[in-house]
Amino acid sequence: MNQAQSPTSVEQLVDGLFAGTERLLRELETDASDETLAATVAELLDVVSAVDDLLETIDFERLPEAVEISALPDLVEFDALPDAIRERNPDPALDLGRLEDVIVLRELWNTVDVVDFSRELRRLKRELEDVVGPGAFESADDTAAVTDVETYIEDIQPDAANAAFQQAAKQSATVARNGLLEAHSEFETLYVTTQRGREPASNNSTAVSTAPPGPLPAGVSASVSTVPTNVRQARVDAIPRIYGRRWRTTARRR
Repeated sequence: MNQAQSPTSVEQLVDGLFAGTERLLRELETDASDETLAATVAELLDVVSAVDDLLETIDFERLPEAVEISALPDLVEFDALPDAIRERNPDPALDLGRLEDVIVLRELWNTVDVVDFSRELRRLKRELEDVVGPGAFESADDTAAVTDVETYIEDIQPDAANAAFQQAAKQSATVARNGLLEAHSEFETLYVTTQRGREPASNNSTAVSTAPPGPLPAGVSASVSTVPTNVRQARVDAIPRIYGRRWRTTARRR
């Protein structure tokens, strides 16, 4: 690294993690008391658990949909990569001031549980500070790349707050929907049971309704909805609507 260049917060954090982990491992190798060993292991396990819980807030199957792959090359100056690696500074090779061209916010909110992610990220930060020490995430000497990321995060805060509210509403609606599906399934089972074996009460064929008994068959009931799939200006995808034969197929997929 260039002697005239002060370490960035990222470098400080990485160095702190190495130093903190080394300290914990040395404690494990010494003749420390069982209580000390247990506390050391607990610190490491807390970090692992926090990382695991953070990752669980992300739907990695959908994550690629949140990235505009075609825009990624515009963020990288490939000829400058050797200099960036040599100087341990991403600025010569990265231009993260155009992240809005790369990240598809609507898909991001469908991929990340904003509330849980924020909570687990704060928890991970606390657990890491137990290893590297307080203040490890604070530095006045950040790279331009780090500053660009922080600026982007600040810019999308209002959108993230809106998305978090809509995610919470969607979760509540999902609970109510599951109860409705359960009730519908029980009602259908009861209806089939009570209708089994029933015959027309009259011998006069003209007195018998020509309408099919029971609920309309799937081919007759509505199979197409003209209601839009998603609400305009919504930050997250709506729950798929249920109509016609979807009552059965949706219930089976739960």
